[in-house]
Amino acid sequence: MERLATPALPSTNAVRVPPSLTPLLVLLAVFLPLVAAPIVAIAGGRWGARTGSLALWVPAVSFIALVLVALQVGPQPNTVFRWPWVPGIGLELAFLVDGLSVFFALIVTGMGMLITFYARQYLDDHFRDHGRFYAYLLIFMSAMLGTVLANNLLLLFVFWELTGLASFLLIGFSHATEESRRGARMALLVTGATGLCLLVGVVLIRQITGTYDLQTLLREPLGDDGSGLVTVAMVLMLVGAFGKSAQFPFQFWLPKAMAAPTPVSAYLHSATMVKLGVFLTARLFPIFSTDEVWAPLLTGVAFFTMTLGALLALAVYDLKALLAFSTVSQLGYLIGYYGLAQRGAVEYDYLHILSHVFYKGGLFMVVGIIDHATGTRDLRQLGGLWRRDPWLGVVTAVLCATMAGLPFTTGFISKEVMLKEIFAAPDAHGGLGMYALICVLITSVAKVMFSARIFFQAFGGRESPAVTDHFHRPTRALLVGPLMSAGGALLFGVAPGLLVAPIRYLDVAGIHLPSAVPLALWHGFNRELAISLGIVAVGAGAFFVINRQGWDWLRVPRALQFDVGFEAMLDGISKFAKGITRAVGSDSPLMYLKIILGFIVVLIIGSVWYVYGPAAILQLANSLTEVPIGQTWDPLRTLVAGLIALTAFGAVVLRGWTTRLISLSLAGFLTTFLYVLYQAPDLALTQVLVETISLVLVLLLLGRFPKTAEEGEREDRGWAPRKIFAFVTAVALGASMTVLMLVVTARPHPEPVGPFYLVMSRPLAKGDNAVNTILVDFRGFDTLGEITVLFVATLGCLGLFMRYKRSAAEWQHAEKGPAGFGVHHSEDRP
Repeated sequence: MERLATPALPSTNAVRVPPSLTPLLVLLAVFLPLVAAPIVAIAGGRWGARTGSLALWVPAVSFIALVLVALQVGPQPNTVFRWPWVPGIGLELAFLVDGLSVFFALIVTGMGMLITFYARQYLDDHFRDHGRFYAYLLIFMSAMLGTVLANNLLLLFVFWELTGLASFLLIGFSHATEESRRGARMALLVTGATGLCLLVGVVLIRQITGTYDLQTLLREPLGDDGSGLVTVAMVLMLVGAFGKSAQFPFQFWLPKAMAAPTPVSAYLHSATMVKLGVFLTARLFPIFSTDEVWAPLLTGVAFFTMTLGALLALAVYDLKALLAFSTVSQLGYLIGYYGLAQRGAVEYDYLHILSHVFYKGGLFMVVGIIDHATGTRDLRQLGGLWRRDPWLGVVTAVLCATMAGLPFTTGFISKEVMLKEIFAAPDAHGGLGMYALICVLITSVAKVMFSARIFFQAFGGRESPAVTDHFHRPTRALLVGPLMSAGGALLFGVAPGLLVAPIRYLDVAGIHLPSAVPLALWHGFNRELAISLGIVAVGAGAFFVINRQGWDWLRVPRALQFDVGFEAMLDGISKFAKGITRAVGSDSPLMYLKIILGFIVVLIIGSVWYVYGPAAILQLANSLTEVPIGQTWDPLRTLVAGLIALTAFGAVVLRGWTTRLISLSLAGFLTTFLYVLYQAPDLALTQVLVETISLVLVLLLLGRFPKTAEEGEREDRGWAPRKIFAFVTAVALGASMTVLMLVVTARPHPEPVGPFYLVMSRPLAKGDNAVNTILVDFRGFDTLGEITVLFVATLGCLGLFMRYKRSAAEWQHAEKGPAGFGVHHSEDRP
C-alpha cells in the first residue's frame, strides 16, 4: 500500500486514531456493507422484520469510520490510499479522501442509517423477504461509497456500474408487478447505456494522459490538445452523469423508478444514486471547466431540465411521481451550478446538496407514511389528514416549506445564496447567464406551487373517503426519519452559521473558493430577499387560483412522455426479433446453429479475402501442390483422418437417433487417437473424458423424448432439404477453417507467448508440461472461470429438465414433430 498526502492545514484538537489504522478504516467503511450483505440475507429468513435492526449497525459503523478518517486526515484533506489490483490495465484499488468524497460518503452512510431505521418500521411483518431487501440495500451502499471515494477512474466506473445493478434489484424488488419490472428495466437500460459512454470517456482520458489516477489529473487539469479528444471525453463522461441524474433527455426513467418500495425511493432517488451525476460533475470540474464546451453544455442541458422537471411536477397526481419530477428539477440546478461557476470555482454547493437531502428524503418518507396509512398516494383521493395526524402534518409543513424556500429553513438560505449567484450570471456569462436566470425564476415559482399543493391537498380540506375509511395512525417510530430531516432543515435554517465550519473543513482546492460569503439568516433587506418574497407571493397566488379551478387541465404533453417512446422502442425491437424468427421459419436451435455457422463461414472467407486478397490465396494453393507428398503424407494419420471423416458423415446420413449419436461419438474417440499420434497425451485424455460424458448425457437426454418424436422426424417431408443444407454448411465451415489454418501457418507472426511458456514452465510453475502449467498456473483463473461457467450452465440445464415431467399420457400421445427443443407450429393452432 502506498499513501500519498499533500501538506494539510494545522489539525484540530479532535479525537484522533493511529495513522496506520486510517487506510483500514477506509476499507472498513467501503466494504463492510458488501461483506455484511450475505449475512443479512441469511438472517432475514429467521429474523423477519427484525433484520432491519441488524442491518442498521452496518451504515452506523461505516459512518463512524468515515468521521474518524475525516478527523485524522485534517481540514481540506487530499490523501490517497492505494493497493495494487490489476496493474496490467491500470486498475488499482485506490481511494481518494478529500472534502468532496468525504461529504458524499457521509451523506450515503448518514441517510443510510436513517432510511434503514425507517425501513425497519415501514416493512412490517406482512412484508416478505426482509433479508433480501436489506442485502440489496447494503450492496448499493457499498457501491456508492466505492464510487465517491474512488481515486482510479476505472475503479470509479466499476463501482458506478455496481450502483446501477443494485438499483435494478431494489427498484424491481416487488417483481411480481409489471410496473416494478418495467421501472427496473428502464432504469438499468438508461443508466447502463449512458454508463458505457462514461467508460469510453474514461478510456479516452487514459489515452490522452496515460493515467487513470484522479489525483494526478486534478493536479494537472487538461487543456486543449488540438485534436478535440479532450472535449469528446468530457462530453461522453457528462452523458454518463446526465443519465445517472436523470437529465434531459434521460429524465423519464426516474418517475418510473417510483415503483420501488418507498424506502428505496427515499434513499436512491433523493439522497444517493441520483446525486452521482452531481458528484461526477463536481469531480470533473477542475479537469474540464476551462474547456469552452463545459459551460454551454452544462448550463443548456441542466437548466432546461430544471425548468422542465418543475413544470411536469405540476401535472401529475401521484405524490411519488411529483417528488420524482421535482428531484429531476433540483438535480438540474445542482449540475448546472457547476457550469456557471464564477472566478473558476463555486461557493456553497454543499449547502444546496444538503438542503435537498433534508427535504426530499424527508418528503419521500412522508409519502410512504401516507401511503401506508391510507392505501393511496393519489392527491385526488387525499384530504383532511391534518385532523387525523397533526404531528405528521407539522413535519410535512416544515419539509414543504424547505422545498419552497420559506424563511427559517435551509431551503431559504440555499435560495438566497442561489439568487445572489444567479443574478451575477448575466454579467459573467452574457446570454447564457440570462437564460439560467429566467429558468431559475420560473422553477422557483413552480416549486412554491407544488410544495403548497402537496401540503394543502393532502392535509387541508375535508377528509376524503380514503382517509375516512382506511386511515390508521402510523407508529411514532415511523415518524422519526422525517422528523430528523425536518429538524435538520430547521436547525441549519435558523442557525446557518453552524454549517460554515464543516463546509470550510471539506473545501477542495480547484472546486471551492478559498473565501466565501458568510451564511446568516438575516442579511438585511436586499435584492435577494425581495425577489425571494416575490417568488413566494407569485407561487402561492398561482397555487390558490389553480387550486380553486382544479388541476385536471394540467397533463404531461404526449411529446414529453419519453417513457412511452422508450417502451415502444423496446417493443419494436422485440417485434423485429420475432419477425426475423418468423422469416427464418423455425424455432429450433438447430436452425439458429446453422445460421451462426453460416455467418462464421462468410466472416472467415471474407476476412481472408479482404486481408490477403485472392492472389495470395491462389499462391498459397499453388505452394501446397508443390510440396512433395512424401514429406507430408503419413499412412496411419491419413487412415485415422479418413475414419473420422467417415464417422462424421455417418452422423449426417444415418436415420436413427442412437446410431447417429454413436457415429458422432466414434468420430470424437478417433480424434483422441489422432492426438496420441501427435504426442499430445493431455489433449487425448481430455477428449476421452469429454466424449464419454457427452455420450452419457445425450443418451439420457434422448431418453426423455417420446418415441413418436423420432417417428415424426422420419415422416417430416422437409427432412431431406434440411439435411442437405446442414451438409453444405458443415463442408463450408470445414473448408473455411482449413483455409484459415493454412493461411495462418503460411504467414506466421512472431509471438513471444509460446516460447515464454515453454521456457518459464519449470522455473515459475515447477512443471515440465507446458499445457498443464498454462491451464493450472499461468491462466489458472481463466480455467476456474470456465469451470464455473460450465457448472452454472449445467445447473441451469438440470433445472430446466427437472422442472417439467411428462405424464404417461403425454409419452403415449405426444405430437409428432421435429426432434430437438423446437416448438412444432401448426397452421390450425393460434
